[in-house]
Amino acid sequence: KATVSVLYWAPPHERMDTIFCCRFNSRKYPAGRGRLANSVIRETRSCCCNGEVEDDVDDWKEGWLSKFYYSYFDLALDIWSAFAVVLKYICTSETLLALCNSIISVLLYDRYGGSLASDMSWTLVSFAVVFPLTMSITQAFVRRDEALRSLASIRGLLCNIASAHARWDWVGGTKHYNGRVCPTALPLEGEENQIRDTHGAEAQALIIKLIDAIRSYLLVPRKGRARHVYTSCGRKEAKWVEWAEVVGAEHVTVIMQRLHGATETLKSKGLPPNEASRINQYLYFLSREWEAVRMLKEYRTPQAMRSFSRVSVHTLPFFYGPYFLHLSRGDSLEEGNIGFACVFSGLITVFMCSLLLVQTSLENPFSTKSLDTVKVDAEMSRTRRLIEAIMNDVKNDWRDDPPKLSAACPDDLVLSYPSTSHMKNTPDDL
Repeated sequence: KATVSVLYWAPPHERMDTIFCCRFNSRKYPAGRGRLANSVIRETRSCCCNGEVEDDVDDWKEGWLSKFYYSYFDLALDIWSAFAVVLKYICTSETLLALCNSIISVLLYDRYGGSLASDMSWTLVSFAVVFPLTMSITQAFVRRDEALRSLASIRGLLCNIASAHARWDWVGGTKHYNGRVCPTALPLEGEENQIRDTHGAEAQALIIKLIDAIRSYLLVPRKGRARHVYTSCGRKEAKWVEWAEVVGAEHVTVIMQRLHGATETLKSKGLPPNEASRINQYLYFLSREWEAVRMLKEYRTPQAMRSFSRVSVHTLPFFYGPYFLHLSRGDSLEEGNIGFACVFSGLITVFMCSLLLVQTSLENPFSTKSLDTVKVDAEMSRTRRLIEAIMNDVKNDWRDDPPKLSAACPDDLVLSYPSTSHMKNTPDDL
């Protein structure tokens, strides 16, 4: 195993401490062990620690044989993985249907329309299929990036709100600077003047509920398909999805409103109005980013463009059958290799259908069935971990050394969502 150390800055009179340690398993992750671990250790030793970082990397790894082995090993893994990704998008029922249409069209022209064989231009394919699909993919990817930015803002705002409720302090009623223990505000009738010790934990529990509610909302199946408008069963499905979105959005809004109540509790115990206003401003920004995420969830790219692209992919083989027949027979119009024409027609159709499936997979930026969409479970789980880390560090002084953290190997890393494993991602169970 090779130890990779990431260092943080400390004052000159203090030594550099390692706060994060990640280990790469050399047997299962040879590429990371050979290239990433070795380079990071070399950089930290030469730049930060004057050669005091432990080096578990063997000397033979730095030779030309190691570089040759790892470079070609990585290349083989990348090529194999690329084929796996292509097969993931090709092996679908829609691709099979489009492939059958392309082969049947060539066979029908060969049997009944042999005299129609001619060389045709591909300009129509460029304008009718490729251009709309590439534009739709670009728009869908831009929507994914906007969703990531909004989720990043939501995470940062939640961390600041949690820190405010757990750590922010003010001048108390005595000479000590601890308004949480000795507030300046007068107590209300039937209430204590001092803030409860559990206020930070209660705010944390409320924020965790908010994270769970956002996750549940984002995992609701998407609507906006053509079948949701023109078929009876599709309209029924869209009705249930819309109901789940409405209920989920209301749940999130109610929890945000309760966070305002937590701020009012601090203000009633003496929190200065300007600091309370700052927390409320955080909540306003949080609400604004949540509404941006909700709009990205409920609205799609143009339905007409998506429908036109799908119809073009399935119907163009019947119009371009004469071209593939000409490709088989040539200018002489004699009997040729019809098998080659079928294979070439199927290949072109599969590639166009793959573009269509890529666009469909990116249509919902929070889908769990695509490689390039937002990983909702992972992001929400990391947000929970950040909130828990903030709350666990509340009792420590800001001058203390940061806690030493160790990350588990990828085999042991838990990315599943901890608290809602009993929930199903269906509108009925939201």
